Amino acid sequence: MSNTKIWKALWWICLVVAPVVLVCIELFHPAGFTKIPGMYEYVSKPEPYDPHFFSLGYSGPEWWFTLHMIQTPMVGLVAVGLWLLANRIGDGDDVKAIALAWLARVLTFVFVAYYTALDSIGGFGVARTIINTKMMETKGELTADQVKGIAAVIDTTWQDKWVGGVGSFISLTGSWAVFYATVCLALALLIAKKATWPPLVLLVAFGWELQMSHTMPHGPIAFSLLIVAALWMHFAKKRELRNPTRSSEAKRARPEPRLS
Repeated sequence: MSNTKIWKALWWICLVVAPVVLVCIELFHPAGFTKIPGMYEYVSKPEPYDPHFFSLGYSGPEWWFTLHMIQTPMVGLVAVGLWLLANRIGDGDDVKAIALAWLARVLTFVFVAYYTALDSIGGFGVARTIINTKMMETKGELTADQVKGIAAVIDTTWQDKWVGGVGSFISLTGSWAVFYATVCLALALLIAKKATWPPLVLLVAFGWELQMSHTMPHGPIAFSLLIVAALWMHFAKKRELRNPTRSSEAKRARPEPRLS
């Protein structure tokens, strides 16, 4: 397989396939349980559909583990996809566009680093702790009071200002990084005239929705917007390559005004 085909395949994987997977799984990513009934109480057992928690359903801590094991690499692929979009900016483009493209790359790196940390701590890390706690409780290796203590620690960690799952340093840093990455990337592509404004607005809207949350309903909306923006830019570029602009030729062919 040629290098060009690999890059093309990577584009489709990162900007279409991975976001589609994320749209599907985020439909079943609950939110809004931090205070009532609490992280451990909600995540530790299957829950029926409840619009208060947004997701279409929740099947228990095993799903919380599986969800985040899928989500983490998919988000990494999306980050690579944003880098691929930044690669539209070349050496011959406006210096401001080049600088903004590199800033977008740096911010995307910050985003994927902190979101990976978030999923590790509040995602599959918490899930395995809950699963192991319940298993040990069933075997009689933990008393009811010990389980309550573990639940209290998990709830406290979930709300920790540094590493918690909601409103923490790692959560907010990752969220704002992806939003500003999309703003910088959109401005770079606009300045370099590598994309028209409608898909770039969708790209920034993706960043804003993901900054709000990657859970239901913001997550599915965000990744859907990314798919539409990426495909819009892709097919617009293909049309441009099939029908190259003749504006410069038209200008040369235009008759000069006569002086009276």
